[in-house]
Amino acid sequence: MNGGFFPMLGRRPGASSHHNAGMKKPLPYTRSPSPRPCIARRRACGFTLIEVMVALIILVLGVLGAAAMTLAAIRDSKQSGLRSQASAFAYELSDLMRANAGPGSEAVFTGAVPAFVATCWSAGCAPIDMARNDYYEWFTKLTGTNGLPGGGAVICRDVASLGSDAVSYGAACDGLVTSPLVVKLTWTEKNNNARGAVGPTAFTTAYLVVPIQPY
Repeated sequence: MNGGFFPMLGRRPGASSHHNAGMKKPLPYTRSPSPRPCIARRRACGFTLIEVMVALIILVLGVLGAAAMTLAAIRDSKQSGLRSQASAFAYELSDLMRANAGPGSEAVFTGAVPAFVATCWSAGCAPIDMARNDYYEWFTKLTGTNGLPGGGAVICRDVASLGSDAVSYGAACDGLVTSPLVVKLTWTEKNNNARGAVGPTAFTTAYLVVPIQPY
């Protein structure tokens, strides 16, 4: 048995291992081919500097456009708030005229703005003095810090000049008894057509004419 041949093992005992017919000779080591340069495989190279700059420019333009739209919305909201405030002042005056209805009271509200009547707060006063005091307080609030910026008002009877513009505000009222009572208001607001202006053109004058029924 010791000197016999072992066909299952493929060699005789004591023979050299490199003569083993059952073993395959290992293949020589070869390096894998290196990837092709970036120019040849453009899609796998990522973004170039020019593409990044173009994307940043588009992003900046979008942000600036959104900011401009936001500022315009804020400005329009402010102007709408001033118009609502002007309407509230007009209807407040109508309530004051209704509360002070009496002989001569309409002449007080349609005349020049009277002075403050101190006796209405200390020792009492006549109804006509109360009307003067209420008109004074209303006009002071209209033109004050919390009122309309650059505010002004004209209360009169008029039937012709009822447009919310400079012509109707500056026109003389007819003063006829048959004409409706109107409150003509004016104030200053931002001019949307003068974006970026810092001079007088940055603002414009707004007008509102409101017919009222105090009686």
